[in-house]
Amino acid sequence: MLPTRQDVPNPLTSLRHNPASLVQTVPVQVYVDESERRDYLLCAVLVRTDVGRVRRAVRAMCQPGQRRVHFAKEGPARRRAVLSALAELGVQARICRNPSGVKRSRELCLDALVGDIATAGAERLVIESRATMDHLDDRVIKAALRRIGTGELTFGHASAHEEPLLWVPDAIAWAVGRGGDWHRRAEPLLDKVVDLGP
Repeated sequence: MLPTRQDVPNPLTSLRHNPASLVQTVPVQVYVDESERRDYLLCAVLVRTDVGRVRRAVRAMCQPGQRRVHFAKEGPARRRAVLSALAELGVQARICRNPSGVKRSRELCLDALVGDIATAGAERLVIESRATMDHLDDRVIKAALRRIGTGELTFGHASAHEEPLLWVPDAIAWAVGRGGDWHRRAEPLLDKVVDLGP
């Protein structure tokens, strides 16, 4: 299991959220996107509450004329507003970071995340599609599930236009990758940040 960051507030135990609404009566669903900067980041967002409610709240963040929220294309004020709104939704983010090339980093990070979320009770994994590269993810996920001995996790790919919950890891990965004040603003959403090394 990946080490937990003890110094980051966990939104699931924060007093800002109603614990009664966090009873796990729905399957844990996980949404994944990447960010490529100096290091490669793979961000997995765990939704432990009503997925439909969270999806509607995220979709409502779209401005008129937008098909999706894409953090790299938003202005600073809008980014701050989106991060603040996401912090109120009761989602957790787990990030794996690696400085290797994109292909190798993605394999390492995805393998680590699959093992981690499977032990966290995740039942469904949705990754932002990279079209012709999706089969490489499938191979890594299947190998990880075989290694840990579970077939309970269903997985697939979707575009960010199809699945608004993919906008959440996009925003968090961008903020963490950018660093400074942006990382600080994303911290209430972070459960784990794991450096896998070179």
